[in-house]
Amino acid sequence: MKKDSPRRQIFDAIDYMADEPIGIQVVDVEIDQVDEFKDHPFYLYEGQRLDDMVESIAANGVLNPVIVRKKPGGRLEMLSGHNRMNASKLAGKSTIPAVIKEDLSDEDAYIYVIETNLMQRSFNDLHDSEKGAVLKLRYDKITSQGRRSDIVKELGIMENGDISYEDSKTIDSRGRLAKEYGFSDRKVSRLIRLTHLIDEWKMFVDNESKAFLTGVNLSYLSKEMQRFLYQECEEMGIKLTLKNAEKLKKLNAGKPLDEQTISKFLLKNEKEKIKPKAFQNVKLSAKTYKKYFQNSSNAAEVESIIESALEQYFENRGLKV
Repeated sequence: MKKDSPRRQIFDAIDYMADEPIGIQVVDVEIDQVDEFKDHPFYLYEGQRLDDMVESIAANGVLNPVIVRKKPGGRLEMLSGHNRMNASKLAGKSTIPAVIKEDLSDEDAYIYVIETNLMQRSFNDLHDSEKGAVLKLRYDKITSQGRRSDIVKELGIMENGDISYEDSKTIDSRGRLAKEYGFSDRKVSRLIRLTHLIDEWKMFVDNESKAFLTGVNLSYLSKEMQRFLYQECEEMGIKLTLKNAEKLKKLNAGKPLDEQTISKFLLKNEKEKIKPKAFQNVKLSAKTYKKYFQNSSNAAEVESIIESALEQYFENRGLKV
């Protein structure tokens, strides 16, 4: 889903000891039996970082097992090791060493996804949308359950045979989150809002300078309207401004936006930024095309014929083009 960035030169989420920790069983699983974690909030490696990983796995295999959970029906779901699995596919591997977790709830699975990414990554190295996912986990009362402490301890043992990851204190409010991460309450709230964005707008926020508040405002739109808005902006060749994102949020607060309202808004407020199209599609019936262009060999020839016919048409009527 996502673009590479110089800020993302980081290590894998979790490393294991050469000797397996007691009680942890590693088995080889078929890669085609493993699904990516639904709504995985972290970026996959691209560019040189991915190339290096592919080269290493091709030569040495996957040295650090991934963590997966068993799903109903027998398939597996990746919790920790998305980059290793992706690189293994590119290296031509059909299996990958894994630790299989069973009977995990969705909340517990998400804890594994978040915590394994944080064990060897600085929070400050994350993109804004990734920070929002971490803060959302903390805010969502999952941290108030003893289950998270158990998982973090287990991951510490899997990492180096001991508990090396300091347990966080229970955090159940934005104020305590703000204090822990050195943010204002408002910044915490805004980062969490980013979790309501579709992937395309998350990428926009993470890869465009000064796009943070634009994303925060767009997060109040339904995901369906976010998708439509993104498609319209792409088609029109425009980059939405913060001012107009704020206007869209206000309009949506009064009455949920629909496609027609969004299209009219863009044409009215962003028309000066709309890039002219290099081509305009025109539909011809199959009967007409067959009648006049059956012997034409390519699109360029068809275009030339149409242009000549139009020139003659306007010339005969004394019209200027």
